[in-house]
Amino acid sequence: MLGVIKLDEKKVLKPIDEMLADPWQVDIQELFEASVNEPDEIKRNLYDSLYTYVLQKRQ
Repeated sequence: MLGVIKLDEKKVLKPIDEMLADPWQVDIQELFEASVNEPDEIKRNLYDSLYTYVLQKRQ
């Protein structure tokens, strides 16, 4: 679990600046799951954007 820290049974993602610094250290599966399971539309859009960014940087 490189991209996620467990805290009180709730998943908390790493700070965005850490994700942007090294996209290869991000667990994209955890980021995708955070996006899919997020009920708040604004946060879901943010997770989608981060997921897309990380995938593009890995190519």
